[in-house]
Amino acid sequence: MSVDDPIDMKQWRATPAIEGRAATEIDVAAGRAVFAVEGEPVEIDLPACAIVREEGVGEPTPVVVIQAERIEDGSVAIGYRLLDGGSGIATLDDVEFLSEPDERFR
Repeated sequence: MSVDDPIDMKQWRATPAIEGRAATEIDVAAGRAVFAVEGEPVEIDLPACAIVREEGVGEPTPVVVIQAERIEDGSVAIGYRLLDGGSGIATLDDVEFLSEPDERFR
C-alpha cells in the first residue's frame, strides 16, 4: 500500500503505521511512515483518526495519523495520510486526535 492510495474508511484501522521505534527510509518506501529522521517515537496508538488544522492555511482536514516522533528541536512531528491519497507532516499542536472517525470523514 502506497501513501498515495486512498484510505478505505471501512478499514482505516488496517492502515500501515509505525509504532515503538523511529521510522526508516524502508518504512517510508513501504507506506508505513511519511518521514525518516533521527527521531524518538512518541507513544500514541496508531493508526489514529485526527483533524489537522494548520493555522491560517485552508480548512480543517480529516486524516489518519501513521507516525509520531520527537525530532531534534524537541517538537513532535506527526506523519499522516490524507483520505483520498497523499500524505503530510504537521506539528502535534496542529493535530486534534479523535477516538473514532466523525462526520468529517465521510
